[in-house]
Amino acid sequence: MGQLTLQQNKLHRIYIKDNLSINLEITIDNNIENHIKNVLRIRDNEEIIIFNGNGKEFIGVVKYKKNTSIIIKKENRELKHNANKIILAQCIPSYKYMDLAIQKSAELGVDEIIPIISSRSHPGNHEKKEEHWKKIIIHATEQSNGLFIPKLNNILTLDNLLGKFKNTDVYKICFHISGRKFKKEDKNSNSHLILIGPEGGFNDNEINIIEKYNWNIITLGDRILRTETAAIVAQSLLRY
Repeated sequence: MGQLTLQQNKLHRIYIKDNLSINLEITIDNNIENHIKNVLRIRDNEEIIIFNGNGKEFIGVVKYKKNTSIIIKKENRELKHNANKIILAQCIPSYKYMDLAIQKSAELGVDEIIPIISSRSHPGNHEKKEEHWKKIIIHATEQSNGLFIPKLNNILTLDNLLGKFKNTDVYKICFHISGRKFKKEDKNSNSHLILIGPEGGFNDNEINIIEKYNWNIITLGDRILRTETAAIVAQSLLRY
């Protein structure tokens, strides 16, 4: 369907993981009710845009009652999944920068995110952050008008990542200042896996190992970028 109208652009968007269809009435849980009522300040009988991450969004009407619900009135937009699949393997930096990398990647429409533990990754119990990161992904997709929810994969060590994708057709790029310049031919694949180092980057031994696994080592220029900035620039090079 076409672009949103000006009026529809003013509507709030929320993600609901249920199956969605026209005329369906969806009972929402207490967390979503609290969000739309007390944060978004949506009133009874007011319209709202809802989507479930499968490429469609709908306009519904909020009904406050004992079991608050949204009645779906019409389909608003439908998009096909981007033909150029991008997987971000992000080595875990300090959590505030990891949050930023995940947020901005979701806004840009990354397909999958794999948190990576390398030698200079931020220490901590990373598994406890996974639910937090999933919420960031959902909120960023709501805000950025996205229709697909990026997948957050299980945390891997760098060695596990290299082994997992060793014999795959995905075009593998490690962005590092020691690499060659980016070429337009690097965009030709319809599936990219990009690896971004943590604060302090990769050590020499890690770069040597990555090269042995036949990754393309590519620089983002002469300037040393923050890890979350590198993630944004790398995806933009491939997507646009």
